[in-house]
Amino acid sequence: MKKFEAWIIAGIFTALVALPTMVFVAGARPEPNQNRPPTPLPEISVSGMLDRELTPQLDAYLEDALIIAPGAVAAEAWTDVALGDSPSDQVTLGNNGWLYYTFSLTRPCLSDEDVARFVDTIERAERAVAVTGRTLIVGVAPDKATVVPEFLPEMDTCVEDVADRLRALEGPDALVTVWDEMRKARADDRPIYFRLDTHWTDQGAAVMGEALVEALAPGGWDPDAVAHTATVDHEGDLTVLLGLPATEPADELETMLPDSTSTREIRKLYSADGVEYERVVAVDYEAAGDPVVPGHSLVMHDSYGWALTPMIAPYFESAAIISEVDPSAGHMKTDLDRAEIVVYEIVQRSIHEFVLDLDLAARFVAAYADSYEPIDARQTLRTSANLTGVASTDADWYLVVELPAGNEATAVTYGDSNASLTPASPRAAFHMTSDSSTLTASLPVDYYVVAIPR
Repeated sequence: MKKFEAWIIAGIFTALVALPTMVFVAGARPEPNQNRPPTPLPEISVSGMLDRELTPQLDAYLEDALIIAPGAVAAEAWTDVALGDSPSDQVTLGNNGWLYYTFSLTRPCLSDEDVARFVDTIERAERAVAVTGRTLIVGVAPDKATVVPEFLPEMDTCVEDVADRLRALEGPDALVTVWDEMRKARADDRPIYFRLDTHWTDQGAAVMGEALVEALAPGGWDPDAVAHTATVDHEGDLTVLLGLPATEPADELETMLPDSTSTREIRKLYSADGVEYERVVAVDYEAAGDPVVPGHSLVMHDSYGWALTPMIAPYFESAAIISEVDPSAGHMKTDLDRAEIVVYEIVQRSIHEFVLDLDLAARFVAAYADSYEPIDARQTLRTSANLTGVASTDADWYLVVELPAGNEATAVTYGDSNASLTPASPRAAFHMTSDSSTLTASLPVDYYVVAIPR
């Protein structure tokens, strides 16, 4: 490099490094940035200015030190997007301005064994709830990429294969899926998913709402009752993850059944130990008029349920709607006991974790354990016990483990599965197979076995 060019580069770098000091002397102060200590100034020399490691170090220093740091971060994010690079590993940049949630695109494929296990888990959950005299419906919300795949970048992903495998299932009876209905609705030019958000729009939620209502009360859905209430600017959660918040217009919809009105109240939830659970609340609905779905229902949902709620709530005679996907959580017991119908909504990308890995059926067994007759007397586990496996085609067998009143939290392991028992959520259940397994706990716990007829 010529000496003149080197001095130009040195001058530019010197000006950039001096700028924070200049604005500081002028009285400006940077805001705390990203909840971490500011990046220190790296060592700089003319000979080292083309060092590849220097650029990101100096970039980080300037972002933290400059009074315009927040704007610098946003500018850098815009630069990344303009170059086709996502500034967040949580967001995948699609084509034509579409954004996708990376987590949903990187979930594992479903093997034939996984699909069989999924079906078995839903069937066991249905039996566990049905034997108590209740009805269970499980609705799976499609991931965005399975309904709007054409804007995905070229990449290896199992998201569409997983959807096709579940879409092809002809059961279980408790399972409600809407991939075909969603694709048909989109073919009719309905905006089913947001371009800048991972979730479905109200139009998409209405498709699932219809499927759930029809599963509970065939012929009960009224498409003319879906009313437009407002058009708003919806901030896309994926743009927030990018560090570039942006909005898109969205139509807000709500079901308004003729000759029917409903009331809504917010209710606090309490854990098994009587302590208020502050993370979520119950939203209680009650309809006046002839209900489409009689009795009291409980709707458990993930983030997709927020748009679903105004679509389905008016159809229930009464309902508690709670943003929770773990039936065994202590703060869910009162509402599960009260419910005659349980609607459980979960998005496709969470199937591995909440249905398969955590065994949704065993979670319902833990919730309704008081409704089952123990096979043997309750026993106390001090440290560990080897339990003989059960080979039966007539019943589903479960090991129920409880934390005695007054005891501290403890970790419990049964075979390859584990759970944490706390005073707030003191009960867990494990599906027993023909294999013998060891039950261990760090503190004394009570345990017993229940069998649910098939």
